[in-house]
Amino acid sequence: MIAIQHGSVGPDVEDVQRRLSAVGFSCDPDDAGRFDDGTVAAVRAFQQQRGLQADGIVGPDTWRSLVAAGYRLGNRMLYVTRPALIGDDVRDLQRRLNRLGFDAGYDDGIFGTQTFDAVREFQLNVGIEVDGIAGPGSVDLLQRLHRTHQSAPVYAVREREQLRRPARRSSIAGARIMIDAGHSPELPGLTAPDGTPEHEVTWALASMLEGRLSALGAHVVLARGPATSPTPSDRAQLANAEDVEAIVSLHANGVDSRSARGAAAYYFGTEGYVSEHGRLFAQLAVDSICAATDTPNCRTHPSTTSLLRESRAAAVLVEPGFLTHPEEGRRLLEPSYQMLIASALVDALQRFLVGEGLTAA
Repeated sequence: MIAIQHGSVGPDVEDVQRRLSAVGFSCDPDDAGRFDDGTVAAVRAFQQQRGLQADGIVGPDTWRSLVAAGYRLGNRMLYVTRPALIGDDVRDLQRRLNRLGFDAGYDDGIFGTQTFDAVREFQLNVGIEVDGIAGPGSVDLLQRLHRTHQSAPVYAVREREQLRRPARRSSIAGARIMIDAGHSPELPGLTAPDGTPEHEVTWALASMLEGRLSALGAHVVLARGPATSPTPSDRAQLANAEDVEAIVSLHANGVDSRSARGAAAYYFGTEGYVSEHGRLFAQLAVDSICAATDTPNCRTHPSTTSLLRESRAAAVLVEPGFLTHPEEGRRLLEPSYQMLIASALVDALQRFLVGEGLTAA
């Protein structure tokens, strides 16, 4: 899709404004069909609430989240389809199942096979038709059988236990890793002080990281090429099809202030639960980058971007610096500095996949 952003006009903007208003982020009625400052503010507020990059631009991730936010549990039948049904109604279903002890996996809002199995197990336990379809009967029972004292769902306990086990790898050789160069020529992202678009910076970093990992014997999958523009969901589907063990998505940070600098990393997480593997991986990544480059540590944060949410592998989105900072933005373009970042990420991947630091959880 083409990004809908400040200055855009027409029916697509009206659609975005209607969807924002429907989920509590109202735009000025006088601005209908015009993507002005008020609409930018509403989009940013929505993005912040949903754990997305708050750039005020309606790209693929924000659009999918807007559509998903419009569904409420009970509005439609939920079942396994291709592509999978996605929405806040699925997320609510997963949360309710998890609270009752039926392992629906992460509350990611995607109706996959694990959610299907959890629905079937619930139906079997309450004595209704077992078909894996969350229709009116199943939803009504779920809404009446409410439990709030569940301290952690089954999947969270399972992940924590897995983190305490010794790693099975002795080296990174043979590991299947996806490297995602964030953004694309179609959605170029931020702009460096010299005018270089973010998608070129992330491609240069991805290429260096691929080279370092391949030299160590890892099997590397690139999420995109220098001239291709897959959506975040396309990248997640490729990761799943390639059965990768870890995903590193490379981006740059940027804000209106030119003084902001530092490295940050993101992992899949919602208000209640997070990926324990992803959080540890993100911590290793940001710590390693900060140690190598001496940039400030902007810490790790939960996020619901499609690549993190829809992929099965442990995944992190890494922002090694601010492209909008005059000095750091310039350094992010230098091959020597990019090599420092690539080396730091190789170190983080080795520690994550081989096992150093995994007992810290």
